[in-house]
Amino acid sequence: MYLNHSGEKFEILVAKSFFARAGGLLFRKKLMSRQCLLITPCRSIHTIGMRYNIDVIFIDAFGYITDIHYDVKPFKVVSASANACSVVEFLGGELEQLNLSKNNHLFINCVVAQTF
Repeated sequence: MYLNHSGEKFEILVAKSFFARAGGLLFRKKLMSRQCLLITPCRSIHTIGMRYNIDVIFIDAFGYITDIHYDVKPFKVVSASANACSVVEFLGGELEQLNLSKNNHLFINCVVAQTF
């Protein structure tokens, strides 16, 4: 899967199982540049136990951004607004240059999905 915004592509890792969604990035090696993790369903995340900052986008069922959180530090809890249903997590600092804002649409192309 690929996330596409303004021509910028990100490879998407998909957390499909209960344990993958519950653990998120906690038990995985650090994301590489241009990689992100999609967790669905999900309306809140935590960075307890994380060793690096992450950028976080919550999206609704149609792929529109409901909330953006830049450079979330370890040991924080982040919740989404009521209409969010999924979250996309990025390496901290990856999103700043993309000029994203609420209600922007993220295109998720199903090409090849890495699931865990």
